[in-house]
Amino acid sequence: MSRPRSSGPTQAAVAARAGVSVATVSKALRADPVISAPTRTAVLAAARELGYRTPVTTLPGAAADPTARPVTAVFDTVDTQYAAYVLRGLLEEAELDGVWLRVRHIGSSMDQLDQAHREVWERSVLEVLPSSYGVVLVTTGVTATMVASAGELSVPLVAVDPASAVPGGISSIGATNQRGGQQAVTHLLELGHRRIGIVTGPSESIPANERVAGYRSALATAGIAHDPALVRAGRFDYDSGLVHGGDLLDLKAPPTAIVAGCDAAAVGVIEAARRRGLRVPEDLSVVGFDDTLTATVCSPRLTTVHQPLVDIGAEAMRTVIRLATSRGSRALSPIELATTLVVRDSTAPPLHTCSAYQEDAPTDTTEGSHPAVTG
Repeated sequence: MSRPRSSGPTQAAVAARAGVSVATVSKALRADPVISAPTRTAVLAAARELGYRTPVTTLPGAAADPTARPVTAVFDTVDTQYAAYVLRGLLEEAELDGVWLRVRHIGSSMDQLDQAHREVWERSVLEVLPSSYGVVLVTTGVTATMVASAGELSVPLVAVDPASAVPGGISSIGATNQRGGQQAVTHLLELGHRRIGIVTGPSESIPANERVAGYRSALATAGIAHDPALVRAGRFDYDSGLVHGGDLLDLKAPPTAIVAGCDAAAVGVIEAARRRGLRVPEDLSVVGFDDTLTATVCSPRLTTVHQPLVDIGAEAMRTVIRLATSRGSRALSPIELATTLVVRDSTAPPLHTCSAYQEDAPTDTTEGSHPAVTG
């Protein structure tokens, strides 16, 4: 039984604000794939500005029916700013589309779980599948068993920044992580840094590996050989930045700049530098990743790579709804939203040249110029 809609903005009002037809608004709000991403973005922006809410009877599993199946979002942890931003995007899109959103979390990062706990985790995901309209897995592992069970139940799976390689049959959403790694290193190269370290996430993490690939690509383009001693895999948190950043700074030939896997890790690197009597950015430049609130409230304010986390969450919700309402449709190709470099106060030209490090730092003579930073 449908719930009467309260008075408020209509689709006609949204159409007028967005400069499109009412039919286009209707399709955009249903995540119809015939509507282009820019047009849908404009419609959603107009809907938010006007306070429009999608009629809850427009989708199967709509919020008007308390017995309807929800979209379930499963996080490895909700104790990070990354998770808060992605969750906000999921919530906003669910509200616009009139569907229930249920949130589950493991309470621990996937890289911290032993095999026994990973099996418990897999079972917990399998348990929510029958009661879900669709499932969004955020920074978690994805197994072939999950994919097979979801396929049998016709429940679409969407992975956001998966913790490991994704089996075929599900869609993935993320940022242009490799490009983000390139942007961070290119910025440091343009400032004059040549010995650049990176503290990244778990070695099996797809986003972490993509960022390292971008890091290596930017160095290679600038004619600088890869030095494995400057790459440290850890976790996406403050402690990882503190420990691994400290390890890099204790090298005989330490880096003059460090790229961190997230903003929290970047703050950890800054603290590691402070404990060694180093100033940021005078003695060490630091670049974060994510562009969360942390980047603007720490001192110095972080230069960081912005990834559109709210938009990633919203796109994940749109994708799972699109798949759920198009039964029999195949998983979409991986979706990557663009990263941009945000320059603040934690980076500067190196105080001293890297000439003192040349004996320890491998170089090569490959010609080429590094790409310009965009954003």
